Amino acid sequence: MTDAWSLLQQRRRSAPGLPVVTHVDGRDGTRTELSAVSLENAAAKIANALRDEFDLEAGAVLGLRLPVHWQRAAWCAGAWTAGCIVDVEGDDVDLLVTGPSEAAQASRRVASPIAVVSLHPFGLPVEADLPPGADDVTLAVRQQPDAYLYDAPSGAMPAFRGPAGTLTQDEVLQRGRELAAAWGLAAGGRLLVDDSAVDGWLASLAVPLAADAAVVLASHVTDLEALAVQERATARAVSAARP
Repeated sequence: MTDAWSLLQQRRRSAPGLPVVTHVDGRDGTRTELSAVSLENAAAKIANALRDEFDLEAGAVLGLRLPVHWQRAAWCAGAWTAGCIVDVEGDDVDLLVTGPSEAAQASRRVASPIAVVSLHPFGLPVEADLPPGADDVTLAVRQQPDAYLYDAPSGAMPAFRGPAGTLTQDEVLQRGRELAAAWGLAAGGRLLVDDSAVDGWLASLAVPLAADAAVVLASHVTDLEALAVQERATARAVSAARP
C-alpha cells in the first residue's frame, strides 16, 4: 500500500525542481508551475492548517469545490496528507473549500465552515467580499510550517468519496495508474487536463503522482491542441465529448 504524501516525498527526493503541476489560464494567459518541492510544501502547509486551524482529524470530510486550477491539486495533496476524505459532490462535510465566486451560494447551502481559497495565479489573498461564515484561508495556510507536523497518512485511509462510493488512498492511486495506462501517460510524461475531462479530480493529482508524471491543468483555454504543443503534453485526459 502507498499514500499520496509518501509519493510526494519520493518525487521531491528524486526530481525536486521538475514541475509536477502546471496551470494555464486562457483568460489572461497566466501560467503557474509547482515543482515537486513547491507541491510538497503546499501539501504540508494545507495539511497543517486543516489540523491546526480547523481542528480536523484524519477521516474528516473535506468538500472541495475548486475549478481546474493548481489550487485543486494542492488541496487534494493537503487533504490526503492530513488523512482527510475529499468529497466533490455532497454537502454533508466537515469543511467546505471553495473559490471566492462560489462562497455566497455555498454559505446558503451548507452548515459547515467555509474556507475560501484564492484563485490568483500567485495565491494572493482574496479581494472579494465574503459572506458570514466564509473565511479567506490564504494567510492561515501561508503561515504554517513547510514540514508536516502530524502523523503521516497510510494507504488504508479513506481518501475520496464520489458516486461510486469511498476509495482509500491506495485505491485512489491504483485508479490513477489505471487511468494513466488508459490515456497513454507514461512515466515522465505530461497529461493535459481541461474542465471537460472525465475523472478530472483524480487527473489533477492522483494520476500524475501514481504514474510518476506531470499534469497541465487548462482553464478557459479555447485552443487545447495549440496548448498541448506549447506544453509538450504527451497524453490527454479523456473528455465527456470523446469517451
